[in-house]
Amino acid sequence: MIIFPHLLIGAAIGLKFHNPWAIFILALASHFIADRIPHWEYLSKKLKDLNKKELFVFLLKVAIDSLLGLLLLFCLLKEQNSWPYAIFGAFISALPDFPLLLVRFFPRVKWLIYYQKFHEANHLKQKNTKKNILPMISELTVAALAILAIGLK
Repeated sequence: MIIFPHLLIGAAIGLKFHNPWAIFILALASHFIADRIPHWEYLSKKLKDLNKKELFVFLLKVAIDSLLGLLLLFCLLKEQNSWPYAIFGAFISALPDFPLLLVRFFPRVKWLIYYQKFHEANHLKQKNTKKNILPMISELTVAALAILAIGLK
């Protein structure tokens, strides 16, 4: 799943639970649950197999996705008193994807390799996500539900 919905889900969790430990556990779990539904991916091949140009484009997509998600969150949260909890939840919900970037730069670090295998095994196995509309609909639905939950605070 792209970063944007993870950020929104985590923020919604943060707004509903004002306990940092509860937010940490639920936002972290939400990441892996969200990855089990049909969703977009940035890449159709492994990160380690990207050339320099492809890696740059990938990192640019991740940065834009993350920044747009954070910008939307700041717009949604500007009236919220509990915004620190929401930002914490958003960060924790997106966090599980970032060690995957480290594998590209540290391919021999064992815990990163194990984590990458665990993360990939957790993902829904899907084919032709670019040609199938279901990933787009499900990801937009998740984002819309998270925005609704944020707005209902």
